Amino acid sequence: MKRLPSLLLLAACLATAASVQAAEPAAAGDCITLSPDQQLVRNGADRDVLLRNGDQHYLVRFERSCSSAAMSPKLAFVTPGRDGQLCGAGASRLRTNGQSCTISAVEPITAEEFTRKARARQ
Repeated sequence: MKRLPSLLLLAACLATAASVQAAEPAAAGDCITLSPDQQLVRNGADRDVLLRNGDQHYLVRFERSCSSAAMSPKLAFVTPGRDGQLCGAGASRLRTNGQSCTISAVEPITAEEFTRKARARQ
């Protein structure tokens, strides 16, 4: 009988750990594959941009200010040695016409968060 509460506690701990892990930013080794179906929201971009990549949504943070991300007519994510990938922890860069901005984190967000944050930037 004492095993059931212990098993329930263990299951709750594992579920909590999994949800915390899912909310952590992607590390350099945890790259996402970029889809041809993308949307970048960059209004007010200085420290981050919003990325819709297919049906997934992300907050892409820069190590430093990247003011040209909001104004540049051309943007491209570049990850040396990993074409078509976007990674955090300094492995990827956002190239603009005037800057190359190091990506510090690629944080998954919900579609609802993406929509709310995008509206707030208009």
